[in-house]
Amino acid sequence: MIRAYRTIDGRNEAMDGMPSTEILRHACWVDLNAPGPAERQLVEQTFGMELPTREEMREIELSSRVYRDEGGAFMTATVLCRADAPVPETMDITFVLTGNTLITLRFDDPKPFYGFHHQISRQGLKLENGPSTLLYLLDAILDRIADVLEGAGRDVNAVARELLIEGHQGALGSDTQHQLLKRIARAHDLTAKARESLVTLTRIIAFGGTVKEIAADKGLRARLKTLGQDAQSLADYTAFLSSNIAFQLDALLGVVGIEQNNIVKIFSVAAVVFLPPTLVASIYGMNFHNMPELDWPFGYPLALMLMVVSVIVPYLFFKSRGWL
Repeated sequence: MIRAYRTIDGRNEAMDGMPSTEILRHACWVDLNAPGPAERQLVEQTFGMELPTREEMREIELSSRVYRDEGGAFMTATVLCRADAPVPETMDITFVLTGNTLITLRFDDPKPFYGFHHQISRQGLKLENGPSTLLYLLDAILDRIADVLEGAGRDVNAVARELLIEGHQGALGSDTQHQLLKRIARAHDLTAKARESLVTLTRIIAFGGTVKEIAADKGLRARLKTLGQDAQSLADYTAFLSSNIAFQLDALLGVVGIEQNNIVKIFSVAAVVFLPPTLVASIYGMNFHNMPELDWPFGYPLALMLMVVSVIVPYLFFKSRGWL
């Protein structure tokens, strides 16, 4: 699908479907969402360029992500998508800046794009040109990453509170442990993908400063510098959050290990406590002919008493040493 925006009499006009070549040439933003072959061909012929394929957008080499050719400046970012789903995802978006027109190529509908379209159509946000629109979109993507990281941080803090309270009270059952592990794993996955997205966005921001359409405008340069500072602060927070998640995981595994050690300790103490009476019972269960105790009337009560004493003495000894 193609959605093109152009400015007419100080207001933005959106056109969906297959706009004409003339409309595309004067558009400030052309958004391609999972375009078909005919839509790709229309944009390529209009602007005299070759758009990257989906496979080319996935390449991780820097030279394949940010480059210039005769058609304009090409910048591909990995953007966090479906962050609210049980398994967050990332998608690749290519930004092409050609003159005063911005072309975006994507194959999904992440929240920053959905919200940006809403701002234009419902809130009356005015698009001036392609470079300005690019900075608006980068700002929206960074805002979304910031919201996602804040949510992940709150969840990690909630996990810490549960570990401190329930772990201290010994109330971490197997179901609770499983749920905490799932929450920590999701927060780690979310943070890792947000960090990957920030790395690619930082590349684009650095490369954008060399694009002549942005470098020639003092206001755009200032906005781009602010975006770079925002991306760096989010990267620093992501590093802090990653270390916090690693600590929470170690703490949870430590609590689980302590509980398992307590269970093993109980079985070990029980085995040691019942070893002496087992030995006594084994001796008097051998039934040899020359065993005087077998013919003694008090032999059986004495054996029972000996087994009871052999249980009580090790138990009291372990208790006095604080091993129980």
